[in-house]
Amino acid sequence: MVDPLQDEQLLQFFHCHKTEMSCMDKPQIFLDKLKDYDLIPEDTYGKLSRMKSKDNLRKALYDFLDWFEKKHPEDIRDFWTCVFTDTILYKYPTLLMMHNSLKDGSFQFNVRQAEQAVDKETDKGKRKEVSEDEEKEEKKANSEKKKRKLRSRRIRDDDDDEEEEQAGPSSQSTPNKKKKVKINFSPSLKRGEKSEIWKWPMCKHQLPVTCGQQSGFLNRDRLAKGEKCIVVEKRWFTPAEFEKFSGKSSSRNWKLSIRCRDVPLGKLIQEGHLKSGRYKGGCKKARKALFPSDDVVTETKLHLSWQDYEKNDDECCICKTEGEEEEELVMCDRCPRSFHQKCHLPHIEDGVLGDGIQWMCTFCVFKSNEECYYKDELKREAAMSKGISQHMLECQYLLLCLCTADEERIFATDPSRYLSDYSAVVKTPMWLGNVADKLEDQLYKTVGEFVSDVELIFTNCASYNRDNAEYRAKGNRLKELFDGDFKKVFNVSD
Repeated sequence: MVDPLQDEQLLQFFHCHKTEMSCMDKPQIFLDKLKDYDLIPEDTYGKLSRMKSKDNLRKALYDFLDWFEKKHPEDIRDFWTCVFTDTILYKYPTLLMMHNSLKDGSFQFNVRQAEQAVDKETDKGKRKEVSEDEEKEEKKANSEKKKRKLRSRRIRDDDDDEEEEQAGPSSQSTPNKKKKVKINFSPSLKRGEKSEIWKWPMCKHQLPVTCGQQSGFLNRDRLAKGEKCIVVEKRWFTPAEFEKFSGKSSSRNWKLSIRCRDVPLGKLIQEGHLKSGRYKGGCKKARKALFPSDDVVTETKLHLSWQDYEKNDDECCICKTEGEEEEELVMCDRCPRSFHQKCHLPHIEDGVLGDGIQWMCTFCVFKSNEECYYKDELKREAAMSKGISQHMLECQYLLLCLCTADEERIFATDPSRYLSDYSAVVKTPMWLGNVADKLEDQLYKTVGEFVSDVELIFTNCASYNRDNAEYRAKGNRLKELFDGDFKKVFNVSD
C-alpha cells in the first residue's frame, strides 16, 4: 500500500495522525510490532509497557511518535510497512481506517505544509540580499542567542538528573545516530518564480483542484484512465460530475472550469503535466419525450428507418455531457444521437417538442436530402463564393461533424481563457463555439467566410503548438476531416 507514495507523503500522513495512534486502546501489540522491526528503543518500549495509567500512556506514546518523526524520518516507510499488517489492522480499527484512506485515495495531503517549505526557501533567498552590516548584526544576535541557549540547557540538564526519568526515547539506546533525511516538498524557487505544485514530488499522484467554490483532490492515475478521479469527502466524481457538483455544469468544459491553483486542467493537459483518458456519459437521465403518448410512439416507430429507437445516447453528441434537469437531452427520431437544445445547429426550439411531432437532427436531415445536392463538380472558388443563406444546412452539418470529432473538446472554447500566453502568439483567436454562434446569428454572408473561420482554428493551432507535436497532429487530423467533408458536401473537384 505504501509503495506508490513518496516518503514526504508518508511522513506528512504520519504527522497528521500521531494523535489518533497515541489514543488507541491497549497499544501493547502495536508496541510489540514496532519492537520486532527495531523501530522503538528498548528502554522506551519497556517503560511504555509498564505504564498503567491510560492518560500517562497516551501522553508518553505521543511523545515517542513525535520523537520518531523528528529523529528518524528516514524510517517512515518501514514504520507504515510494519503497522499495515493484517494482525495489527485487525486489532486496531483506527489503523484500519487510516490504511483504507490511503488505499482508496480519499486521503487529502495538506499542501499548505509544502507551501510553508517553499516560503522558507523564498525567505532564505531574501535574506541573502541584506546588507553586510545587517548580516553582521544578525550573526552577532544569533551568537548571543546560542550562548543563552547553551546556558539554559546546562541548567535543565542539571535539574533533569535530579528528577525521575520519564517514559520516552533514550539517547543511550541509539548510539549509532542515523543521518537525518531532508524533506524536499518542492523544488527550490528563485525569487519571484511562481510555484508549480504539479511538479512537486509530493504531488506525483494527486493534485488539489477547485471548481467554483468547491475543492477536491485529483488522482492523476485515474484521470489518465478515464475513471472517476476527483475525491471530495470520500465521494468520487468524474471531471464532468465534479463540475456539476460544483454548480458549474453550464460551462460544459471541465478542462476550463476545473483548476489547480488557478491554472485550468486543460492547460496542464496540453503542456503534458497531466494525461486524460476518454470520458463518456454514465447513468441514464430522464429526458423530454418528443411524443406525449405511447400510442403515438408505437405508430411512429413503424415508419422509422432506425431499428433501435429506444437506445438513444445518454450524452450530448456535441458537448459530450449528460442531460441536466433544467436542460434535458432531446433525442433524434431517426438516429441514436441526442443533443442539448443549444448545442444542436440550428438550436432546437421548444415548439418542436411534444405534440406528436417527429424531430430529426441536422445529420439526418442532410443525409436524407443528400442526393438533391450538387451533381455537377464545382471548383473550390465557386463553392466558396456561394451565398450562405441558401447553403446553411450544409455549413451546419460540416460544423457539427467537426464538433463531434473533437471528442476532447480541445477546439470548442476560446484558448486564451486558459492559456495565458496564447494572445501573445495568436492575434486572432477562433474556436468552434464562436463559429457556431456566428452561424446561428447569421453573421456570415458567404460560404467562404464560414470556411475561413474554420481554417483559422487550425492555422492558430499550428502556430501556437510548434513545439507540441501531439496537439499539432490533432489539429491536422480535424483539418483533413473538414477538408474531406467539404469536398464531398459541395462536390468540389481537386
